[in-house]
Amino acid sequence: MAFSLRSPAGLAIAFGAALVLAAGAAAATAAAVAASAPPRVVTAGFPSGGTNPGIFTDTCTHSKTAPNDPIMMPGMTGMSMQHDFFGNPAVVASSTAASLRGGSTTCSTSADASAYWTPVVYQQGHALTPQRTLLYWRTPGAIASSTRTMPEGISLIAGNETATAPQSTSIVNWTCTTTATDQKPARGDLPHDCPGGSQLRLVITFPNCWDGHTMDGRDRSGAVYSTSAGCPSSHPVHIPQLVLHVTYPTSSGDGITLSTGPQTQGPPVTGHADFVSGWQQGRMDADIAACVTAQVRCGPVSGAQAAPRGGTVRNP
Repeated sequence: MAFSLRSPAGLAIAFGAALVLAAGAAAATAAAVAASAPPRVVTAGFPSGGTNPGIFTDTCTHSKTAPNDPIMMPGMTGMSMQHDFFGNPAVVASSTAASLRGGSTTCSTSADASAYWTPVVYQQGHALTPQRTLLYWRTPGAIASSTRTMPEGISLIAGNETATAPQSTSIVNWTCTTTATDQKPARGDLPHDCPGGSQLRLVITFPNCWDGHTMDGRDRSGAVYSTSAGCPSSHPVHIPQLVLHVTYPTSSGDGITLSTGPQTQGPPVTGHADFVSGWQQGRMDADIAACVTAQVRCGPVSGAQAAPRGGTVRNP
């Protein structure tokens, strides 16, 4: 029996088919939205920032030492000062954010395949292998509500590798690891001795105000530091502040020098750090929104989901 679309039976069949197609389209749309939505980050029970910044942390172990610098000397293998690298172990002089993303990592979350590097620290002429690098992702409470996520593919530099005098301790400082009796060790602009049970630590703080378009850290004009008034109009985009805490296997500040070339060393005033983002952007976005922008002290993140573990975070 043939049905015409003009007949009641034909109209019913056509209407049913349309419902099936519509349902299929809706399901496909929902699946696409779910796939593109950032992963949910559970922070129930985590402490609020309060007078402290919202924060999450990521820990990366030493991956290699090499005379390469993918930001300042891209493609110039072996021609930079010696650097200690953390994070993605495949980093080379020609590495970019795109080549790093999705790679392996020495960090506590596999979502972070970024490359981080600092000059090699020597003591009495012998290189000290960093034990670990603790990364803080934070934002001052005053600008937290307007903080945006770290831009995908950005690279940044902190500190001055050509400094001839000690730098501001708000950017580069030397301190010691915490102990049960000293939770806030003193910070100075030069290396100093640490009490028994603690080790020497280099702390480097990155700029957190971005101009909104400069992605290459080699152009240092693209990012500056916020002040008590917030970010300047020239750099209106508040981004998370990255802080590196690099720990070295010594309790003495005596005889410390930093690499200045492939085979040369100099005084410990040229501390600096570089960062090329290899984060899976969805994971970064989710942690920034749930922890930093929301002013929640999320603690360490780990695993493929970059899931916060909660607990107490010491003041950075």
